[in-house]
Amino acid sequence: MRVIFYLVRDLPAKVNVKGAGRLTLRFFTAYDAWGVQKPAREEDEELRPLPIVLATRNAGKTEELRRLLADFPVAIRNLGDFGPIPPVEEDGMSFEENAVKKARSTSKVLGLPALADDSGLTVEALGGAPGVRSARYAGEHASDADNNAKLLKELEHEENRAAAFVCVIAVAVPWGPALVYEGRCDGLITREQIGTEGFGYDPVFFYPPLQKTFAQLTTEEKNQVSHRGEALRELRQEFDKVLFWLRQRLTEARWQWGDS
Repeated sequence: MRVIFYLVRDLPAKVNVKGAGRLTLRFFTAYDAWGVQKPAREEDEELRPLPIVLATRNAGKTEELRRLLADFPVAIRNLGDFGPIPPVEEDGMSFEENAVKKARSTSKVLGLPALADDSGLTVEALGGAPGVRSARYAGEHASDADNNAKLLKELEHEENRAAAFVCVIAVAVPWGPALVYEGRCDGLITREQIGTEGFGYDPVFFYPPLQKTFAQLTTEEKNQVSHRGEALRELRQEFDKVLFWLRQRLTEARWQWGDS
């Protein structure tokens, strides 16, 4: 696991600074619509919930994040709480690039802090494939069964079965750097599908410490060892620092807008 600052290079510095003021104005006027009381004084800033948008419409992921961060002053929303939002093309060369792009694009559109993740399977003998194309490995509209069948076929005569599930979570504001957390789970690719639980590549991903595939694990067992679970736990452990960073970035942008 690691925590890094990912510098976004798609806009020149002057445009970032100028845009930050406009977007931050939207941030500081969005609370009334959500019924979150704005602070009467500057020193009350840390006492009211900070809105964070999860870049998904998945209700399960949203509730998972709300439970995870229940002890922190945040108001978790997802894309379903807003009007139509342009989809983000996941054309990055890494999970990190895709996660940062989704988080930052969502933040720029809504003018709010955003969180996004990207994950997939990497296989050593295939040079890291399926990688960022994990969901589309057998084609744009491939099913889980199609992807698993293609993977097993490509490894049919391969002795090196080493693989890893990787998950990257990015936290972004509409400008500048993003925070990145990564979780990883190492395992082996089986020679046939085993188990009926889970989804995706779970039936072909064998986890040696438990001597089971991910498709044989209960939800609780999987959450304890999965790549996503690891990344989320790291995020929670550092979340007091994340909140401080977010408030600092938003306050700096508000000052900049006020001076413009």
